[in-house]
Amino acid sequence: MYLISSVASMMTFANTARWFRELPPLVYAAFAVALVFHIVLIAYGIIGIKTRNQEHSEYKQLCTEETKKEKELHARAMERIQRDKERVKGDRDRTRKIKLLEKKEVKEYRQKKHRTHVKTKIKIVILLTITVILATFIFTDLRNYRMLTKQTVNNTGGNQAEQVAAIYDFSDGLSAKINAFIEGFKKTNSSSPFPCERADIITTDSTKSVFLETIDASTILPEFNVFSYTTAAGHVYKIPDAEKRITPQQAALYVDRWRNEATRKEPLFDRQNDTLKYIYPVTYTRKEGHKLVGFSVITYRREILSRPYFQAKVFIFTLSAVFLYVSIVITLFLADFIANPIIFLCGSVRKTANILSELLSGTANIDPKSLTFDEKVETKDEIKDLSIEINNIVTIVRRILPYISFHTLQNADRNNSSSSRTRELCFLFTDIRGFTTLCEGRSPEEVIPTLNRYLGRETKIILDNGGDVDKYVGDEMMAFFSGPNKEINACKAAMEIRKAMRKEQEKDQKEGTQPISMGIGINSGKVVFGPVGSLTRKDFTSIGDTVNLAARLEGANKEYGSKTIISEAVFEHLHNTFICRELDYITVKGKTEPVRIYEILQSAKDSTEKLYDIKKLFEAGLNAYRKKQWKTAEKYFTECNQKYDDAPSQVFLRRIIHYKISPPEKDWKGVFVMAVK
Repeated sequence: MYLISSVASMMTFANTARWFRELPPLVYAAFAVALVFHIVLIAYGIIGIKTRNQEHSEYKQLCTEETKKEKELHARAMERIQRDKERVKGDRDRTRKIKLLEKKEVKEYRQKKHRTHVKTKIKIVILLTITVILATFIFTDLRNYRMLTKQTVNNTGGNQAEQVAAIYDFSDGLSAKINAFIEGFKKTNSSSPFPCERADIITTDSTKSVFLETIDASTILPEFNVFSYTTAAGHVYKIPDAEKRITPQQAALYVDRWRNEATRKEPLFDRQNDTLKYIYPVTYTRKEGHKLVGFSVITYRREILSRPYFQAKVFIFTLSAVFLYVSIVITLFLADFIANPIIFLCGSVRKTANILSELLSGTANIDPKSLTFDEKVETKDEIKDLSIEINNIVTIVRRILPYISFHTLQNADRNNSSSSRTRELCFLFTDIRGFTTLCEGRSPEEVIPTLNRYLGRETKIILDNGGDVDKYVGDEMMAFFSGPNKEINACKAAMEIRKAMRKEQEKDQKEGTQPISMGIGINSGKVVFGPVGSLTRKDFTSIGDTVNLAARLEGANKEYGSKTIISEAVFEHLHNTFICRELDYITVKGKTEPVRIYEILQSAKDSTEKLYDIKKLFEAGLNAYRKKQWKTAEKYFTECNQKYDDAPSQVFLRRIIHYKISPPEKDWKGVFVMAVK
């Protein structure tokens, strides 16, 4: 209210610059305090509204996190570039390439850092448009008003000077008539919107006759030294002497201006007294022409003449300032109204993109359900339609993800779609035993949910242990692990899968259904990893002996009645974290080189005396077996079988019976050749 009353007072009463100068400083101070306080309240209100907006707060937090992440990535990139510089010091070509890479990195980071937000652009465009319109309005309106005011004032002043000169000629110099006119002029002037300071008639006492029609450059004009009439009667002594007389040179100038139609009604500006004077020649009409006897002079205070224009200027500038101030406040809300749907949509898309990026990079648990899109746009326009379409796309992607291996997506995201490379990986193959029997007599609608239940539990365990599923082939699954602890993680996953399968077996026994078991094979080594397929359908997979052997080891469980078989390459990396027994020395089908295989009995932390005893008895029997000490081997295998119903011991007891009848060759090293997969 104080601001409104102050602005209204200024627009109503401020008609001269003196009005502002005479205001006490306290008024300006109070106005400034009120204005600043109002700005603070508006800003506080806008910030408060945004703070209470949950979507806005989430977006700001997301922007902060993105900025922090960009700084960290830039810092890492610069550190890497500096290391590369040190490494290639002295090599000009490589140093030049690294410097170009550094410039590119710095440029991209600066572009990201100094990017202009859409809300800022909207504010700039709206405020710039309003400012241009206001500036155009102020300029054109004030210029037209100034021209109109100037024309009105000049017509008024010129006409008054002409009237005063005409009354002198009309009254033929009679004082009574002239004084009567002067008195009437004073009354009229007091109620005029542009009151003059005074009206004067200055004549000459020269008897020389000078006619206007004959005056030229050679004409010598007299001095006009008689201050004959004035509206300032009684105050003549206050008038400077210089204003009571007109020199011949001034008279010649006045005559020249009078003869020119363009300057006839133009005033003369007196800078010293800050006044404007309208001058018209006073004449007597004679047969020879118009005899010049003097000049009528109408004096105006420049401040008086400029008062309407100044007041109009104050009004327009004040109104424009208020309008601009209100426009800024409205623009802040309007920018939010326009930009917020876009910003919130951008935030939702960015969150979804971050989730997808984490899934593809392997830094988050691979779960398609985590890929979500927050559809927060509430407007009923094209932005809402776009938000709905993006949500539909994310839904489709979420539904597709389970059908595409994640390492395929990860490598496609890294633009490795056309290259293959050698990698060190650990592979885990599983196969559900007895599933075919379980499916007999059941419809596909019954089989698929059961299979998905088993595979789902296996997959979750593998993902939880840092692995990834390469493919499913019926009830078989191929998974792989990478990293320095890949063998340990693969074995941990195998133990957890076996534990989950035991629970399923207990459940099946209670329900009276056919129980199932699980065979697992694990191998580690180098493979060729890359895209396999056609132009229209590709998959990233691994190819090599390491993969084939892992698959054969899974099948070898059928031969030995075991649950989990690992290769020697895996065993060497376990570092006693698991209790393992050497199972055999075999040559798998399709290979000529024998491999040593082991069975995982349990993790070391969950070990029991029973497991250690099984390991001790079996390996003692195996050692005697390879030395062809059949009786000793039979003794240990029999004890292990009788005490623990050990299936692998039963296998070796059958082999011993065979070798007693048909002894192996002399160079036999205990290698068993598998004829089946």
